[in-house]
Amino acid sequence: MDPEKLTVVYAASALNQLDEIWDWNRRHYGVGHANQYLEFLRRHIDALDGEHRRGKQVASRPELRYIVIRRKSRGHGHIAVYQVDGKQVNVLHVFHSAQDWQAKLADELT
Repeated sequence: MDPEKLTVVYAASALNQLDEIWDWNRRHYGVGHANQYLEFLRRHIDALDGEHRRGKQVASRPELRYIVIRRKSRGHGHIAVYQVDGKQVNVLHVFHSAQDWQAKLADELT
């Protein structure tokens, strides 16, 4: 655990993606499941305030890091992409692990 705590800040894009994740889960599994899953994701993302160095570097964008969040060790989950900037962890995106999220990040540069 990092000794210094940073503030976790969600970009509008990440908040929109979390809303979409909640809505998809609501439609497929119900409101209770959607609420629990969103709380699960937020708990892991918010933990970056003290664990921001545990993320892996994004190969195509070395200024960015990511963590994989899964309920089970196998199967799908979500990828939180973030950048550490001074005293903040800026959460930029929350992608589904089945998405080609690295290509989406590369597209942002063009």
